[in-house]
Amino acid sequence: MIEIVDQIDFSFSTWIRTKVHNPKLSHILSKINRGEVFLIILLPFLYLKNNLPIDWYWVLLFTGSVTYANDRFVLFLKKLIARKRPLITVVGKVDANPDMKHSFPSAHAANSMTAVLIFVLLFKFSPALILISFLAGVGRLLSLHHFVSDVIGGWMIGTVFGFFGLFLGSALLRFYCS
Repeated sequence: MIEIVDQIDFSFSTWIRTKVHNPKLSHILSKINRGEVFLIILLPFLYLKNNLPIDWYWVLLFTGSVTYANDRFVLFLKKLIARKRPLITVVGKVDANPDMKHSFPSAHAANSMTAVLIFVLLFKFSPALILISFLAGVGRLLSLHHFVSDVIGGWMIGTVFGFFGLFLGSALLRFYCS
């Protein structure tokens, strides 16, 4: 089974490399596909949303804390699994930064899914926000930072942490609002 997934990953990444990937696209994606950009977009919506059960900064702190826990877990898995990125295996590019060599799972996909699920399910933001997580994953594929299975794995882990945040947040809100 792992061999089949590896074959699909390698074939898809090779196709992206030959048909889609270019340095300009990678540069643009590396600038916009960041947590900081998500935060800049999100802050006005958080501040202006008038039906939050708690102040916007507590929403941000709670969501950030659960997402940070998710990020640390993903980093642990990356070091444990130590799968090389498509940039190394498909393109042959060597990166001197040791943290940039590990591919599975995608932290961008996991973190974005965790945050988005908490915002949508717990704090009743528009479900359209899930598009941001989708774009984060696709951006990582197009820039050849991840294989398809890395992104899907990241989304799965992010979903688990997102639901953990939903249950924890629901309990905290019941306690806080009672």
